[in-house]
Amino acid sequence: MSHVVQDGVSDTGEVNPPPSDTRPSTSWREAIDRWYRPLIVAESWLALAYLAVGALWAVTMVTVVAAMASITFSLVFVVVGLFLIVPTFALVNAMVGVERSRAGWVGQPIAPRQLRASPDGSWFRSIPVTLTDPERWRQVGFIVVYVIAAPLLFTLALTPWIVLLGLFFGLAFDVTSIDLAGIAVGLALAGAAPRITVAIAGVTRSFVAWFLGPDPTSVLQDRVDELAEQRTVILDAVDAERRRIERNLHDGVQQQLVALGIDIGRARNRLDDDPVAARQLLDDALTKVRGAVGELRVIGRGLHPAVLDDRGLDAALSSIVGSASIPISIDVSLAAGLPDDAAATAYYIVNESVANILKHANARTGSVRVIDATDARGERAIRITVRDDGRGGADAATGTGLAGIRARVEGADGTFEIESPSGGPTTLVAVLPVQSLPRPLPPPSRAT
Repeated sequence: MSHVVQDGVSDTGEVNPPPSDTRPSTSWREAIDRWYRPLIVAESWLALAYLAVGALWAVTMVTVVAAMASITFSLVFVVVGLFLIVPTFALVNAMVGVERSRAGWVGQPIAPRQLRASPDGSWFRSIPVTLTDPERWRQVGFIVVYVIAAPLLFTLALTPWIVLLGLFFGLAFDVTSIDLAGIAVGLALAGAAPRITVAIAGVTRSFVAWFLGPDPTSVLQDRVDELAEQRTVILDAVDAERRRIERNLHDGVQQQLVALGIDIGRARNRLDDDPVAARQLLDDALTKVRGAVGELRVIGRGLHPAVLDDRGLDAALSSIVGSASIPISIDVSLAAGLPDDAAATAYYIVNESVANILKHANARTGSVRVIDATDARGERAIRITVRDDGRGGADAATGTGLAGIRARVEGADGTFEIESPSGGPTTLVAVLPVQSLPRPLPPPSRAT
């Protein structure tokens, strides 16, 4: 007699248990995969190679340095050794530089410490400077300590692998005495050994970075000095901008207003006797008013154009190149808007650069490009590139316009570069950090 089973219940009313799943659970498979994955990851084997090469390189460094030091010391009494002091320390610096670069195997390469240099670059002055530089002796101390630490750290990292290989070959050649505990230890070490290696490599790199990397105090002091210099540059730029505005007002608008007052006074005196002449004087005065207003707009646009707030950086820069007497292409490709200070600085840079092209470059064409970039600290920045096909020869050290651009860029903690060989072309590149939160880009304008 047959029985029909539906949804785990037979036709007799009995509840049948669900069939058991004999497959291992996904979580167990994932756990096993995570535990043994370091065995096939390049990072683990690169860490082991980093430690192995480090041990060999440490022995090489101490051997070479000891030989050079011995030769230098033995010849110093016959003066010849004096000429070997600087090359010996230079060799030490080069060898520890290799070790700093090797840190990139397990992380980022290590930046060097600042070493003293002879003020005038002379050979004899560099000898006492080198001998009294504590950073030079720190490098020597590193080699002495590293020749002991590197082999020990490599041996420590290699121990789990040796134990693992011993267990493997022991079980392979003596299968009659298989120890379950040994198998368990081997399985555990198979996943632990690469992790231990990576950890020891990280400790080794930290040790090298502490010995050879930049001193945090010196880095902070350099940053303070840099900011102090930037503050001075900003104050100088502000003072120069104030003098420029005063000069433009005095030479332009003020003179027009004085002439305007004279014309109005003459018109008032002739209003009864010669109305036609008075009307002509008033027309001239009106023309001068319009000219003065136009100059005021130009001065104000140089400070902070209204179009920058109303329509954004793209439209503001387009207005600059649109009024140029030569064709200048414009490309603004930004993923997000800019804070007011960054946009104003970018506008100033392009405005001054285009003015320099029109005044001095004798160029036929030019281009302006503003794109997203990253600064030296990996933070968001914008890259401004201005090119022209003019005669070249521009020098930021002598030209007041370029000097003002450099001051504005460096005052904003940016970088400034210019390439202008004689005969052209000229390429100006400024990278400005975007330190504030970006605002949304304005909607694209539509032609009406």
